[in-house]
Amino acid sequence: MTTLPLLQIKNFSLDLLSENRWLPVLQDLNFEVRQGEILSLVGESGCGKSLTSLALTRLIPSNISKVKSGEILYQGKDLLKLSSEEMRKIRGKEISYVFQEPFAALNPLLKIQDQMIEAYLMHISPNRKEALEKAEFLLSSVGITDIKQRLYSYPNQMSGGILQRISIAMALMCNPNLLIADEPTSAIDVTIQAQLVELLLNLQKQTKCPSYSFRTTSDS
Repeated sequence: MTTLPLLQIKNFSLDLLSENRWLPVLQDLNFEVRQGEILSLVGESGCGKSLTSLALTRLIPSNISKVKSGEILYQGKDLLKLSSEEMRKIRGKEISYVFQEPFAALNPLLKIQDQMIEAYLMHISPNRKEALEKAEFLLSSVGITDIKQRLYSYPNQMSGGILQRISIAMALMCNPNLLIADEPTSAIDVTIQAQLVELLLNLQKQTKCPSYSFRTTSDS
């Protein structure tokens, strides 16, 4: 019996609104990701890699985007046909993101612990003690030291490299089926880029979570 891909993009095309005109930005995309697989989407800057990552879970505002054709199948279900409430249950729990710029992805006004446990409390359990224990475990897994101090700190009190490790741990809080990493090392100092790539590969082996990453040609 053939197993369905975890994620399958079929003939997907998207237009964006720019200066009162609809411009084609993604055309006839076709690819799939299977359980335990790592897929890297490679292309020049501006070719639509980040747009693709946002479009997969409908994170592009509907007032400036228009799907022209295609399907985005997750576990056989077309995400384009789900309600907003159904999509909220999938985002953060079953599909998680590690964004390119950790400083922009994290809320500067909230402590790290509150940001780490938010999705867990929403999707998994309202038990705050349990959520914090999971956060501490994952921070340790990504090589964070002084965990208690980090949890009670704000994003602007840490380096980009530390914040990206925290972002990776945060993305794994709900044991997602799919992790989307949008150029996760591009905003990080070159001396620790290789460490983060190795970290992601090791975590993928441990969790069996498929990774879907986006890289520029310079990263490949």
